[in-house]
Amino acid sequence: MMPMITFRHFVLVGTVLTIIMTFVTFIWTYRENVRMDLDDSSRNTAVIGNPVTVGQPMPTLQVLKTLDRRQLSQIYHNYVNSVQISCKKVVRRGNEFDGGWNVCEDHPYGMKTPCNIYSFGINYDWSFDDDVATAYGCHVHSYDPSMTKVSDHDRRSNIHFHKTGLNSTHSTNNKGWRMRTFSSILKENNHTQAIIDLLKIDIEASEWFAFPEMLQSGSLKNVKQFCFELHIKLRSHPEPDIDKYLRGLELLRDFYNAGFRIFLTHKNMIPQYKSMFGMKRTGCHEIYMVRSDTRTFG
Repeated sequence: MMPMITFRHFVLVGTVLTIIMTFVTFIWTYRENVRMDLDDSSRNTAVIGNPVTVGQPMPTLQVLKTLDRRQLSQIYHNYVNSVQISCKKVVRRGNEFDGGWNVCEDHPYGMKTPCNIYSFGINYDWSFDDDVATAYGCHVHSYDPSMTKVSDHDRRSNIHFHKTGLNSTHSTNNKGWRMRTFSSILKENNHTQAIIDLLKIDIEASEWFAFPEMLQSGSLKNVKQFCFELHIKLRSHPEPDIDKYLRGLELLRDFYNAGFRIFLTHKNMIPQYKSMFGMKRTGCHEIYMVRSDTRTFG
C-alpha cells in the first residue's frame, strides 16, 4: 500500500527545493563575480595563485612571456595594489593630498639624526621636504631640473636644492636640464656608503629610464625606505601593450629581489581610463616600500 502524500509533504519538498535553488544561485553568482574580478581568465588565476618559484613575487619572466595582454594586465594591476609587509605606524608628511607622501616609522625604519633623505621631483611644492626635515632633523637633498626660477641653493641648513634631474646616463637634455644617474648623485654628495633613510621619486614617467640603472649599479643597496610613482600609462597614451606590462613586471620583480617589500600603495586617479577589458583602471600608482633585510640597519 503506497503511503499517503499530504499537504505537509508538499510544503517540505518545496522548502527543500527552495534551499537547493538558493544555494545553486549563490554558487553561480559567486563564480561569476570571481570570474569578472579575475578578468575572465582561468589561466590567469592559476598563474597568480601558484608562483613558479618559491620566494618569487610573481611568475618568472620566461612564464610571463607566454601570457597574453589581458593576463599580463591583470597580474600587473594585482601586484601594484598588493601589500607584502606590515607597517603599523604610517605617517603622512607634507600635503594631505597631492605633494604629500607616507612614511613608515616602525623600527628599524623610523628616522633619527643623523639621517639622509633624497627627494626627486619638487615642482615648487616643498611641503614634504620641509615636513620631513623638521620632523626628523634629516639632511634632505631635493632635486628638480624643471624649476627654472631657482638655482642650486640651501633652502634651510638641512634642505639642499639641486637643479639636476634623474636619468640613466649623464647628459644635458633637449630642455637644457642637467641629468645624472642616482649612483653618480650619491658620489657627488659623498654618500656612496651612507645609509639613505628615505628615497622619494616623483618624476612623471622618467622613472622608466632611471630605475634600471639604479638596480644595475647597486645604488639602492643602502636605501631603507623607498616611495615612488610608477606610470604604466600617461593620460594621452594608449593602454599599455604586452612589452610595457612585461617591463613593469620585470622592474617590480627586480625591486623585490633587491629586498624591497610593499607596505602601502595608493591609486592616483587623475590618469584613470576605461580598459579594453571592461574595467576602470588608473595609469599611475604611488608605491611605498621598505627593505626587508632589516638586519642591515640594526
